[in-house]
Amino acid sequence: MSNNKEVVLSAQGLSKSYEEGERKLQILDNINFSIVPGESVAIVGSSGSGKSTLLNLLGGLDITDSGKVLLKGQSFADLSEANRGRWRNRHLGFVYQFHHLLAEFTAQENVQIPLLIAGVKKSEALQRASAMLARVGLAKRESHKPSELSGGERQRVAIARALVTQPACVLMDEPTGNLDRHTAESVQELIFELNRTLATAFVIVTHDLSLADKLHRQYNLIDGHLTERMA
Repeated sequence: MSNNKEVVLSAQGLSKSYEEGERKLQILDNINFSIVPGESVAIVGSSGSGKSTLLNLLGGLDITDSGKVLLKGQSFADLSEANRGRWRNRHLGFVYQFHHLLAEFTAQENVQIPLLIAGVKKSEALQRASAMLARVGLAKRESHKPSELSGGERQRVAIARALVTQPACVLMDEPTGNLDRHTAESVQELIFELNRTLATAFVIVTHDLSLADKLHRQYNLIDGHLTERMA
């Protein structure tokens, strides 16, 4: 990681546990992590290792037991719930294994949603959504609803939705985990291209080691500890 770049997202001494009956389950223990613009980072680990919990904490969707998460230098803990949502919508994008598109809306309407939430005028939101759909290769599919799109196309819409606000960082949870190999490779190439050309940082939770190996850095999450895997 280059030290002359502004840190986009960082975790400092992050810990998280859950109560299970009389037992305390330590899911994450003193996690330290940061990413700068244009970097791509993989987080790998077995099922139940806490990868999705870590992603939720990095995204400000869950509260830490100790430590803090800073997005563009701002600690989530210092923001009200409403301001945390606004800051997250402005600087973060999210992509999940299942696309979570709204079935009754077209691809273009789905991509517009984060912009409309941010208060962007409808005409500008439409223009920006169309441009981003073209960027991910779906210019001719913007009027189609999710049921009329293939699995790969739906995930491309989800990626367009995550990037349409021009976030500093995109968090991805198994973005190709529900796709066949050919489609997954196509979506991966799209991610790499957007990472290079937009200088957007990507944090990708994945079981796919072939994907993880293609990213700039790779971390293993084992027994609550995050360890960088050296090449």
